Amino acid sequence: MAEEKKKILEVRNVSTSYTRKSPLGKTKIQHVLHDVSFDLYEGEALGLVGESGSGKTTLARAILGFLPKYEGTITHYSEHPQVVFQDPYTALNPARTIEWILEEPLKILKKYGPDERRVKIIDMLKRVGLDESYLERKPSQLSGGQRQRVSIAAALLMEPRFIVADEPVSALDVTIQAQILKLLAEMKTQFGLSYLFISHDMNVVYQLCDRVIVMRKGIVVEEGEIDQIFEAPKHPYTKELVEASK
Repeated sequence: MAEEKKKILEVRNVSTSYTRKSPLGKTKIQHVLHDVSFDLYEGEALGLVGESGSGKTTLARAILGFLPKYEGTITHYSEHPQVVFQDPYTALNPARTIEWILEEPLKILKKYGPDERRVKIIDMLKRVGLDESYLERKPSQLSGGQRQRVSIAAALLMEPRFIVADEPVSALDVTIQAQILKLLAEMKTQFGLSYLFISHDMNVVYQLCDRVIVMRKGIVVEEGEIDQIFEAPKHPYTKELVEASK
């Protein structure tokens, strides 16, 4: 009998909406998420794909605890879930050095002394393809790809099992995208990570993910193994996304 996969995240019947007023004063309820349910398993990269306004980022905010009100349940089976954002420049404190930025997560953990923190920071920089010379630099002195590597290092220093990657390569050019996707795949293997990888680009998701969820207007319209979705998409919207990626 095959060993049952362990859950990292369980999302059940999550819905949310907000109220907006028209210029004439009429109240309208805008639904953002409709009864969204899925599981994420240990060691899995799950893609969440949809166009802008499909509810992807709202769902990510709910999962990370940034959205205070929603219906349904979100259950985490790991500690210290982390996030890698789309824009590494705004995600990193521009006034601080890379050393300061990377040391802060370790201070939060309260597990290590100053010398041990520095050793861990340098080791993690090397793992993401940077070296000790970057410690005294500030984010403005780094390229977009280098900043995203620092963001990934900051997340990994918290020793997570689960990372939400919210459009982490969409602000980068194609060559740097490929490098960051390769790095994420390597880190997944090295650290046994699970990813919820959010994107509007099916081609990017295909390069990293094992399964994919397709969202449109806050509704999950299709879910399946990545190869199955690419080879035989069932929903018309999924077919559009697949065709656009070719």
